[in-house]
Amino acid sequence: MKTKEDFLIDPEFIAWVMHPNDHLNDYWSKWLNANPKSVSELKLAREILLRTNYQEYKAPEGMKEDIRQKLLTIKPADHLREKKNYRWILNLAAVFLVGFALVWISGVIGVDLQNSQVENVVMHHKKTISGEKLQLTLPDGTRVWMNSNSEFSFPDKFGASERKVFLKGEAFIEVEKDSLRPFRVVAQGMVTTALGTSFNIKENGEVGIKISLVTGKVKIENVPTSEDFFLSPGEELYKDPLTGEKSIRKFDIHTISSWKEGTILFEKSNLVEAVALLENWYGVKIEVKNAKNPSWEFSGEYHNQSLENVLKSMAYVQNFEFELKGKNVTIKF
Repeated sequence: MKTKEDFLIDPEFIAWVMHPNDHLNDYWSKWLNANPKSVSELKLAREILLRTNYQEYKAPEGMKEDIRQKLLTIKPADHLREKKNYRWILNLAAVFLVGFALVWISGVIGVDLQNSQVENVVMHHKKTISGEKLQLTLPDGTRVWMNSNSEFSFPDKFGASERKVFLKGEAFIEVEKDSLRPFRVVAQGMVTTALGTSFNIKENGEVGIKISLVTGKVKIENVPTSEDFFLSPGEELYKDPLTGEKSIRKFDIHTISSWKEGTILFEKSNLVEAVALLENWYGVKIEVKNAKNPSWEFSGEYHNQSLENVLKSMAYVQNFEFELKGKNVTIKF
């Protein structure tokens, strides 16, 4: 079993921690699967590297040769002194040899913990408006579908220990598997952690949020209250927008993922809900006249349909007229 010291003088390990890439991630992932007993030592070594700044030290030219010549020319005065001195010389030589080996292998002489420098991370911020959807591929291969009126932030390069992103609004995420770097989504004070998973997160302002798991497993941490939740496929964590209470419940996977496939879905939607969904989906402003609080519920599914076609279908069922002018819509009862 490898120790942390073994890892710290392994150039391949150092290269992976300091400059991870797909090849190194794949290699060390397979190595850990074959050597599970070394996981704790590897993580400890990785933390040591990440918390320090290693600066390469180059010995002055001719220094090693000068030391070697001095060692060869030492002449002890007597037999007893000769024995003691040679023992001391051998120890000194061993120290120098080990030191030079470490410098050559890892370039890590001269560690300065107090003055360590953290590599600058460039954050990318993507935003969608009403009627707009966006698909992203992150640096690790993870795919993200952003719904309308959403914000998504991610770094230009993920670190060696985790992949953290930030979300406002709604996004469907297919996480690229990486057992060494958990994928974490921060949304409304909750952190959803996954490895190789697909899930949908929809947060609404300061209170309401739904985290729906399609495949894999996730752990959800409610940071303010230190609560942990675990989901299995087909389960979602729901936070009530009025009471703030959280519960785990079943959901229809088709309903959750339909929006990213271009399908607008109404499920027993009242007038207010239907109008809000249409405005968000098509990026329009809808004015309702003579509504008188109709208590109807509307259900329907439309795949890649124009706003006019959707309104015609709804008007036939719910008995209203509409007028469409550019980005403005008027509905009359």
